[in-house]
Amino acid sequence: MAEITPSPAPSPVPATRQKLSVFEPLDARIKELTSSQAELLGRIQNLKQEVQKWRSNVEAQSKTLKTELLDTKESLGSEVLHLKSDIKEIRSAVQEEKARFKAPFRNLEESNDET
Repeated sequence: MAEITPSPAPSPVPATRQKLSVFEPLDARIKELTSSQAELLGRIQNLKQEVQKWRSNVEAQSKTLKTELLDTKESLGSEVLHLKSDIKEIRSAVQEEKARFKAPFRNLEESNDET
């Protein structure tokens, strides 16, 4: 009779390997979250840069508009003073003409009253 040699028993999977296999999905998830976090940080940095550029543009535009408004205000103030001066001249001219126009009638009334 031939001797039957027992086949080697399957070697059991080391316990540490089983424990590590439990963490593999977690490791993959952590890598995914880390890459998502990096992507979000990059997007946030881009948005910050865009906001800074936008803010700079708005500040530059507001300075320009403020300067233009001040110039316009000064110009309008000057024009208003000029118009006030013109109106005073016109009023005095009208008063003079009124006085000249009424003078002959006063003289006529006075002469009529005397007669």
